[in-house]
Amino acid sequence: MRRAGLRGVAGRAKWKRIKPDNIAADQVNRSFASNGPNQLWVIDITEHPTREGKVYCCAVLDTFSRRVVGWSIDASPTAALVTNALGMAIDTRLGGARPRGR
Repeated sequence: MRRAGLRGVAGRAKWKRIKPDNIAADQVNRSFASNGPNQLWVIDITEHPTREGKVYCCAVLDTFSRRVVGWSIDASPTAALVTNALGMAIDTRLGGARPRGR
């Protein structure tokens, strides 16, 4: 390698920190308890590897009942994945009482 002018790379790759302006603000101050249903919902997106590629699942959880109230699965983590899960949660928990004008 020395004759060819090549050198090995030493050490591990460094972990990059997320810049503070790219971190979402904590809207609930880490308090995930609620006194009744439909007061606080939380959302999580997970990536699942499959034989055909990655699949993304978005779940909406009600913190009072600790149940999944809406979910969506898609091949890419887009805004539509989240809005579909939220739409399902609104339809199932609030009886489809959506504001007009959509």
